[in-house]
Amino acid sequence: MIDKYHFIKGGAERYFFELKRVLERHGHEVIPFAMQHPDNFPSAWSEHFVSNIEYNGHAGLRRLTAAPRIFGRMLYSTEAKARVERLVDQVKPDLVHLHMIDHQISPSILHVFQRHGIPVLQTCHQYKLVCPSYRLLVMRENRICEKCVNGCFYHAVLERCHKDSLAASAMVAAESYLHKWMKIYDVIRLFHVPSRFLGEKLLQSGVAAQRVWQQFYTIEMADFPYSPDSEDYFVYYGRLSEEKGILTLLRAMQKVKTSKLLIIGDGPQRPVLEQFAATHGLANVEFLGNRGARGLVTLVGRAKFVVVPSEWYDNSPLVIYESFSLGKPVIATRLGGMPELITDGLNGRLFDAKDDVTLTQLIHALLRDETKLKEMSRAARATAEREFDPEVHYQRIHAVYQRLLH
Repeated sequence: MIDKYHFIKGGAERYFFELKRVLERHGHEVIPFAMQHPDNFPSAWSEHFVSNIEYNGHAGLRRLTAAPRIFGRMLYSTEAKARVERLVDQVKPDLVHLHMIDHQISPSILHVFQRHGIPVLQTCHQYKLVCPSYRLLVMRENRICEKCVNGCFYHAVLERCHKDSLAASAMVAAESYLHKWMKIYDVIRLFHVPSRFLGEKLLQSGVAAQRVWQQFYTIEMADFPYSPDSEDYFVYYGRLSEEKGILTLLRAMQKVKTSKLLIIGDGPQRPVLEQFAATHGLANVEFLGNRGARGLVTLVGRAKFVVVPSEWYDNSPLVIYESFSLGKPVIATRLGGMPELITDGLNGRLFDAKDDVTLTQLIHALLRDETKLKEMSRAARATAEREFDPEVHYQRIHAVYQRLLH
């Protein structure tokens, strides 16, 4: 199983380690391959990992001198290919499950698996196959963009999508064009998409329907125990950045005078959000910063509900998985894969992105109706048990593995 990081950097790695754990619990041997990194979890296989390369933090002359090495690694890493070749020769895997491989590893490793006749499945955690900058979002304008979905990757340069940089955007566009020309991703037998929405984008890009399989992620539900009781507050938790829509939530809070909103997490937009709350006298909004896993579960477990006001195509946010496992209804936007998780009126509520008026109404409605809130709490937990439970997930993904092997 392959991911660029062998530590919990984000949702992709969360799923990587959750899946690894459930597979090993069922007796499978899971051999990791990743990039060497000081934060990596220990692994008996780390000597095979590709060398570390830093994409951020270079400045001035260092950035110029590092650029050729970085660009070469992005396009086609011969080092990663050679290291994977040695690992395959040693362990002779039955199947390869990819996660995030772009940039730090590159798809060069696919040619190894092709030569050895090893079936490959990839979980698509972001929109990289249809968007050079991953997110179908022009970050500097907080604007959704689908111009590259049909393979016209030059739009990434015109829009300066990647890091608001012409050079960086040109690099990722060239990367996408080269890999498309090489048809290197044709080696992958099956793309696992956590949302139908992401799957539809792959289909629009020309991927055949029989190569796309939708299945939600899994989480260790014991880490997020059912907590039906609540105190008088609700929460947003996650990264504090513009595309997360937290400013819309604060605008809604201008007309919510009962209860309290706790904002858990940190990020680049925090000063702007705190200033807005102070300027508009939002005394019932509290910024708590990061609280760690245990503190987070305790705080969310005592909340009435969770708000996910994203203004970009969130694929299948684990915030919703965790909230449902805790028995917390979720108010979220009708974007990306979120409407596939939330049945409006059953386990949560949906609203249009940036619509603070409707969001205010939904918050008021849930705060007023304790009976409905309890019904939605039970429905949220039932959704988690039916769709996210590790044993359920194992049965479904094991069946897919068997299909690829036979």
